[in-house]
Amino acid sequence: MKKLVTTMCVLLAFAAGVFATTAYQKSEAKKHPRIEKAIDAMKDAVEYMDKAPDDFGGHKAAAIADTKAAIKSLHEALGYRYEQDHK
Repeated sequence: MKKLVTTMCVLLAFAAGVFATTAYQKSEAKKHPRIEKAIDAMKDAVEYMDKAPDDFGGHKAAAIADTKAAIKSLHEALGYRYEQDHK
């Protein structure tokens, strides 16, 4: 029973974090449409590279990893901006 309660608490905390992240992303994306557009373009590029049969001269894996890291950094930047604006 204790394990179930702990698991439920972890899942609820995760869900709350996802909801909060989604909320700030939507509000900040509206304030910074060029960043939102860049994120969308990079997600599209990752999807394209992932499905492409070519390995882009051996650079495919690194390009995908670097693009995902850039997407993460932009999300973190939007999150920082949101936190600063709502202090």
